[in-house]
Amino acid sequence: MLLALAGITTTVKAADCRINGGAWQRLNPGDTARLTVPVTVRLTPAPDRILLEGVNLECRFTEFGGAPSFEDYWATSTSAWVAGPKFSGQRTGVRINGTDQNNPIRAGIRVATIRNNGAGVPIAVTPFILLRNDPSNPIDVRTGDALGTLTLDQTNNYDSTRTRLLVTYNAANNFTVSPSTCTINNNNPIVIDFGSVHQRAIGTDPLTTSIRRDRTLTYNCSGPINSAITITYQGTPSSFNPNLLMMTHPNLGTALVRAGSAVRVGGSFLTRITNGVGQDTVTFALVTLAGSLPATGAVNGSGVLVMGVP
Repeated sequence: MLLALAGITTTVKAADCRINGGAWQRLNPGDTARLTVPVTVRLTPAPDRILLEGVNLECRFTEFGGAPSFEDYWATSTSAWVAGPKFSGQRTGVRINGTDQNNPIRAGIRVATIRNNGAGVPIAVTPFILLRNDPSNPIDVRTGDALGTLTLDQTNNYDSTRTRLLVTYNAANNFTVSPSTCTINNNNPIVIDFGSVHQRAIGTDPLTTSIRRDRTLTYNCSGPINSAITITYQGTPSSFNPNLLMMTHPNLGTALVRAGSAVRVGGSFLTRITNGVGQDTVTFALVTLAGSLPATGAVNGSGVLVMGVP
């Protein structure tokens, strides 16, 4: 009779987990499993934070066996979210099933209950950066940079084992984010329409070309802040002149001119906000490669202006 019972006993494994629909990975009972995942970061604004979306983590009860009432429980561990070095000095946290938890995050916050049915269950945890009410410098993340590590504990209702999962997020793309509530032109796009121009009217010097458009930049920050700020001209440099913004025509580029000086791509100019507001007039100038005659047709390009502090 004892041999017969032993023959029908099944082993209950700890858990399987996977990321972004990939292969399931076995987490054995009592182990600490480590996953490293490159993620394509999508920066999603929220009312007072920026979400670092891009990881779809799910876990399941590994295999059938034991009572149908068996369940696994996933919860935050001690130091549940440790942000990477690029976020040093920033206030961070995680959104768990739609509820925001600022660091330090207490251990034991339930993330998911997984029943003994083999179905995958989303582990809905999304890291975030809290916004500031001041013009902080933008965070520049490059492919491969460590974004942070998420640590979760798995317990259950059928034995005393505890399994730990550490997921390290590495950036799979470049991105720049400013953790500030300060805005340039209320975050509206700045459209520079040069209109229809003759190829021979386009100059080779940003300061003398006749194809120019002036724009007013307005700066606003929450609260009566008085501070020097930088406005950085970001984008892809032109192949023939790294000081110019690349356009779809290889022999054309766009310069940013302020106070009689051209600001190179990746460079910045110094200005100021007083009582939370400021303003500048800048010029965008269309420039051509010396000795070339651009072909006719539509031309466009795009860049980003980022507010920071010196």
